[in-house]
Amino acid sequence: MITYSSPKFWQRTWFTLACMAVAALAVVGWWWLAHSGAPSASMASAGQLGPDGSVAATAATSASRRDGGWTAPTVLGDGRPSDFSPQEWSALKDAMAQTAQPEAELKRVVAYLRFQKHFERWQGLRESPDAGQRQQLAASLLDQVPERLRQGEVSMGEAQMLLSALWADVEPDESRRRQRIEEGITLLKEAAPRPDAEQQKRDAALLAEYKRREAAILLEYQSRPDAQRDPAWLEAQLDAARRSVYSAN
Repeated sequence: MITYSSPKFWQRTWFTLACMAVAALAVVGWWWLAHSGAPSASMASAGQLGPDGSVAATAATSASRRDGGWTAPTVLGDGRPSDFSPQEWSALKDAMAQTAQPEAELKRVVAYLRFQKHFERWQGLRESPDAGQRQQLAASLLDQVPERLRQGEVSMGEAQMLLSALWADVEPDESRRRQRIEEGITLLKEAAPRPDAEQQKRDAALLAEYKRREAAILLEYQSRPDAQRDPAWLEAQLDAARRSVYSAN
């Protein structure tokens, strides 16, 4: 379950390659600490919402923010984003070099790290009287949620909860807010990764086999006299069945 009051939800393993876990998490921690006080990169305005429930793209790429003099990150001559130090960029590139698609993974991780930072910043402003800045952040995050779902970094349920929480900040009118959330859910369904058909078949076959064994175990358990029904035995048998079916696959 997503917890909006705690940033720990976002400090998760953000890609699945086992060989990358330690290096990637180290880089995330380093980047997070180094930028914990940095201003947000959000430029979106709550008043520039597109008809599909997203913020207009031009708002997200605006050159500066009036209240803080912040300028959007740019790509420097060496290919490094301006909001990453040379050391951080080098560490990220070294980590991503171990993946099958280094350039694509590097781009994705940079986007995800920024999303994390913006989300953390938005959380910190929940009680702030600066509603404009908070809504800018919320609008920017709303634009990014479908891509985070597409990349498998959040689940469908988490993405929908994000939409609800963020739209509550952006749209005060309940009727329009519900409409925006419904439109956003439609976009999420389009963005959600499509399950692999072959894997679905394998999973269904495994589940069917487990259910077959489970039914046999339950039948044997229920056929015994009450005095001979041992819950510990039942639990052990079901656990053994699960292990037998799934451990070999």
